[in-house]
Amino acid sequence: MNLLEIVMLIIGILIIILSCRVVARPDEKDSISLEGGGIKDIFLQEELNTFKEQQNEILTSVSEEAISKTDDYLSKLSNEKILAVSEYSDQILEKISQNHEEVVFLYNMLNHKEKELKETVIEIDSSQRKAKEIINKNPKEKTIEKDAVKTRQLNSQAQNIRSQPMRKPILEDALEADNTNQQTISINNTEILKLHSQGKSVLEIAKQLGIGQGEVKLVIDLFKDR
Repeated sequence: MNLLEIVMLIIGILIIILSCRVVARPDEKDSISLEGGGIKDIFLQEELNTFKEQQNEILTSVSEEAISKTDDYLSKLSNEKILAVSEYSDQILEKISQNHEEVVFLYNMLNHKEKELKETVIEIDSSQRKAKEIINKNPKEKTIEKDAVKTRQLNSQAQNIRSQPMRKPILEDALEADNTNQQTISINNTEILKLHSQGKSVLEIAKQLGIGQGEVKLVIDLFKDR
């Protein structure tokens, strides 16, 4: 039973008591009127009016105080929930930003490797054309051997670049890293609930797991509602 239900219960009891007394007063007034005369009736009526006013003032004061306390309590609770959600959201956004930066870095590195491969292929084609031209012109043997060695070196470089991981393996590694982060968050949630069931406070859980108190509060509240 929360604070609002308790206040409403108290107000209901007071209204019932007041109703009983108000119903009882007219009977007393009739009895006194028959026995004591008109002067007593006047004083009784004034007393009854004064009593009603006092009761109304008391009920009004109690109602206003209960409403004020309820508003303060709900406002405090709402602010705590908002702060916890905000802190947890900031942490999630930070992790997403880190993963995005890693993917962008890998993508740029892949583009750089592709550019190197294209340049190497162009150099190989150019060297092959020059070698054919030299052979057709019957050059000296040393010149032919030098160009052949350069061509073999360029072919070796091209093979090395082709053997390096391309776009798909790199992006798969990035996605695997993102899945690892999500698994870490799930493990943290399990640990939070386990430590909370052992009676540890939010501060102790946050220090032990190395995470924010807002994340701990949010996870406990979400799974507690379930």
